[in-house]
Amino acid sequence: MRNKSNVLSRVKNGELSLCRKSHIYSLTFNNLFFQFNEYQLLQFREYLNLIDIQYWLNCYACSIRKRKIPITTPNQTLVLFFNEDEMQDLKALLSFKKRQLFNLSASEIDYTLVLN
Repeated sequence: MRNKSNVLSRVKNGELSLCRKSHIYSLTFNNLFFQFNEYQLLQFREYLNLIDIQYWLNCYACSIRKRKIPITTPNQTLVLFFNEDEMQDLKALLSFKKRQLFNLSASEIDYTLVLN
């Protein structure tokens, strides 16, 4: 059986693919999953490009949260927050450019280690 989707772009935290049969784009990013038609995908990409990242970083400068850049959704009770690196990855995914993945160095791993 042949795979019915093409991976259009991929980054460390996700990928964008297109189903050849339904012409639906699937965006998987960390633990989020979106499905768009072509128009919706282009609108989402335009929306991301209009977000003033520096404004939000300054706005939440005193906040202890790691993710400071909000993306609102049509559901008023749901707001998605991203950090600057995640925003760059999202924009890279939506530019349809495949980025080469490299091995992480120890300093790039953001993980709280608990020794028992």
